[in-house]
Amino acid sequence: MREREAGFSLLEALAGVAITASILAGLGAVAGQWMPNWRHGFLALQTADLVGLSLDRIVEDIGSAEYARLDGGQGAPLFRGEAEAVAFVRQAIGPGATPKLEIVRIGAASTKQGVEVERSRATFAPGAVGAFHDATTLLRPPFRLAFAYAGADGQWRPSWSGEAKLPRAVRLSVTAGSGALVASTAFALKVTAAPEIAAQPQAKVSANPPDASKE
Repeated sequence: MREREAGFSLLEALAGVAITASILAGLGAVAGQWMPNWRHGFLALQTADLVGLSLDRIVEDIGSAEYARLDGGQGAPLFRGEAEAVAFVRQAIGPGATPKLEIVRIGAASTKQGVEVERSRATFAPGAVGAFHDATTLLRPPFRLAFAYAGADGQWRPSWSGEAKLPRAVRLSVTAGSGALVASTAFALKVTAAPEIAAQPQAKVSANPPDASKE
């Protein structure tokens, strides 16, 4: 009797193709259910990282506030804290920054994209606070940032302005568009009182400097 030839028959090949198709269809159904959840989780993690980085920067910024006055007299130090924004004095930072003080504002600002949280700065000089410039976005919609301030009594309040000292601590609360709390942190300021720093007039460069050769 002749031996059966090795290999698959047409019926066996079709059965194998059908089984493979069933397996792929099952994997596709599982992936279709899993991918949206994975994408949602990844976006949530990425958003949490961005919010965390923004909060870290804001904490470092406000924590470095200086006890400084605009008039050099007996007035209150410049620290204007409200529920949605805060302005304070600190050492200038950033590429090419010179050793000087500047006024920094962090808070809500209306833009084409909606209400964003921005950081901007102004010149620290005697008199009224000038225009803020060099705005940098820290948080975009739907996130909102709220501030609270605490003094020596440890009680949180929504504003801090005109006080003899800077607040002892500041609390940041980030909420989403629905009002749900996303993140919250509290931190102490490095300086709350003296040594006192007063704003000095800006040095003016003479248009006709003296000729050293005539001396």
